[in-house]
Amino acid sequence: MCALPQHAVPMGAHPPKLMGPRSVFVPVGPSPRSAVRTAPRMVPKPPQLARAVIDFYRDPISWLALVITSVMLCYVGGAAMFWFHAEYLGELGPAIPWYDHWALDSTFAFILLTPALVVIMPLTAWLANRTAGKHGPDAVPWAFAAAAGAAFAVATIPGPLAHDLFMGRGTWLANHVTQWLGYPPAPPVLDHEHGGALAAFAQQFGFGLPLYIVLTFLALVLVHSITVRRVQTQTEAPVSVS
Repeated sequence: MCALPQHAVPMGAHPPKLMGPRSVFVPVGPSPRSAVRTAPRMVPKPPQLARAVIDFYRDPISWLALVITSVMLCYVGGAAMFWFHAEYLGELGPAIPWYDHWALDSTFAFILLTPALVVIMPLTAWLANRTAGKHGPDAVPWAFAAAAGAAFAVATIPGPLAHDLFMGRGTWLANHVTQWLGYPPAPPVLDHEHGGALAAFAQQFGFGLPLYIVLTFLALVLVHSITVRRVQTQTEAPVSVS
């Protein structure tokens, strides 16, 4: 994969901040030498981090990136995870068709994990600028995708346990959804009784780590393309003279 094009966005339009979304999704800015001089030299304190997270979401690109990244990780990633857990490992969920099961699990993940992404994205944007920013703006998106994808993989480690407690076959929620869709309820089943929780967590992280890094980068490319196209449209729009 090639580097994200930088020339498509006017240089003076929105100068990227070191913990802002544009340094990740619209990488324009200083040369590698000046990036070393402007990179933050220490880890921000908690009040500074809280302020930086709030500032991150003052830019509309942040909300676009949050929605696209969350949908990509929870629904596209959820499809891959559904195959891994249901087909490859043979784990059981509600007694409903696979597409309903996938939509249910993915929506459950979307609700629970989007708040985690709200924090993960600005913090990993700072980390990417702090580490890869010294090598130039081209390196920042790659570092962000790796850091954000890895952090999301860590956040999903308890996923198998949460699935068994809330969405596993025979649970209260699974039975209600099954009956709502017109299927008979099923008795409860503990999918990870034979392997133990630690084995389930290791399988979740091992499969999720490369998956979420790749999907985070794909979401980044999509956000970049939408943003660049929007800026080009605004730049090329005719100006009416009264």
